[in-house]
Parts: sequence; C-alpha cells; structure tokens
Amino acid sequence: MRKCFSRIGWTLALGSTLASGLVWAAIDLGDFDEYVMRDMDDANKDLGPALGAGNYEAALADAEALKLGLDWTEDYFLRKGGTDDAVTLAREGKASLASVFAAISARDLAVASEAARAVNKNCSSCHDLYKSLK
Repeated sequence: MRKCFSRIGWTLALGSTLASGLVWAAIDLGDFDEYVMRDMDDANKDLGPALGAGNYEAALADAEALKLGLDWTEDYFLRKGGTDDAVTLAREGKASLASVFAAISARDLAVASEAARAVNKNCSSCHDLYKSLK
C-alpha cells in the first residue's frame, strides 16, 4: 500500500513538473540582460554589510543600484507578458527598497536592515521562478 502511494506521489510530482516546464518553455528569456542581474546581485550582497557597518553612503549606493535594476526588471517583464508574478515581485522589491531609503534617511539601521532582508528574500523568490529558465 505504501509503495502504491509513493508511486502516485512521484507520478503527480513528475506530471506537475512537466506541466510547469511546458508553461515556462513558452517564455523566451534570451534577451534578458544578465549584467543587470549581476549588478543587482553585487548590490544585494553588499547592502546588508554596509548597513551593519553603519556605512550609509555605501548602503544608499547599493539601494540605488537595486532600484535601477528592479525598475529595469519590472519594465522587462511587463513588455514580455505572461509573467505577472515577476512584475509583482519587482514591485514588491521596490516597495521594500522604499523602506530601505526611508530608514537610511532616518538613520535607523534596524529598520533598514530588516527591509534589506526583505529585498534579498524578494530577489530569491524571483530567481526561484526564473533563473533556471536561462
């Protein structure tokens, strides 16, 4: 009986994976600018440590680089179509960045750091959906 449920589970998982692969196969990301993502990744990796060190100037530069990248990403996926989740994630990332900017202006490291973690999590969520498609 357990073996039967195991086979059913694996069959459903495989079917789901294949079905989602067919949907994703229709999205061509060949024109995606990987340099934008690299710049965002570098800024994202540096933002937390810059805040931790109290280096507001570096943190602000990182947040600005992330905003530029998220603006580009939102526009790219809007034009691409059929990628509403990516557009939503870009917008959510920009909302978290607005909190980073406000907290930096207020010199509130705790709030800025929390918002920076939300940006990082947001980026990871989008990568989970789209990075493997490249």
